[in-house]
Amino acid sequence: MSEKHYDINYLQNSRRLLLNLKERSYTLLKDVTAGTIIDLGCGAGKDVIELAKQNGNNVKVIGIDHDPVMVAQGKTDAKDIDNVSFIQSEAAPLPFEDESIAGLRTERVIQHLKAPQQVVAEVHRILKPGSPFVIIETDWHSLSFFTEFIETEKKINAYLTDIKVNNGFAARKLTSYLAAQSFNNIKAEIHPIVVNTLQEANDYFWIEKIVKEVVEKGFITPTEYTDFYTALQTADEKGYFAASINMIVAWATK
Repeated sequence: MSEKHYDINYLQNSRRLLLNLKERSYTLLKDVTAGTIIDLGCGAGKDVIELAKQNGNNVKVIGIDHDPVMVAQGKTDAKDIDNVSFIQSEAAPLPFEDESIAGLRTERVIQHLKAPQQVVAEVHRILKPGSPFVIIETDWHSLSFFTEFIETEKKINAYLTDIKVNNGFAARKLTSYLAAQSFNNIKAEIHPIVVNTLQEANDYFWIEKIVKEVVEKGFITPTEYTDFYTALQTADEKGYFAASINMIVAWATK
């Protein structure tokens, strides 16, 4: 994985923004009435808990994350829920038998992988025939700020897409990944996420942190940083701040 640009607080903040998108992903797994569902890259486990509530006690939901802090938080929050468990593991290999899993969800994970095809192949291996695979991803190249400093914005996007995130174009490749592993019934939706204050952009996108990192690493000049961020502050103060990014939901069956 790349150096993280998220923590538990970030995940909690972004959860509020992405709640409708998350609920959409849950519905794509609602027909699983028995067996095991995996939430791969589960973070602190909130989605694991919601899936367990949705799908009922006949379905076991397992959260998997490589971060022991996230796994520990999930175990704490779900300690009284019988059909939930957590495993610390990388995304591949996965500790499950061939064709043993009834459904799998993963959110904002593929973007961090240096070998995404390997993980998609591993998911295909463990899923039962006909089982759903649901993916949510961020299209980092779509991040947009409505200022006049377009060239600076392009450099920030390029840093995020090509440097900061291992696989910054993952969202645009999801259907290709699925097709390459012979998944069936492949579908995709675009969900624009819009914020209208600089505080929201900092909470949900970590924009101030990212832009400072971009200038510190020499991808934009200090002058470009000052002009760009001042424009964001001015737009915020005058009430016309706007920023957006596209999220992709893709799903298929084995």
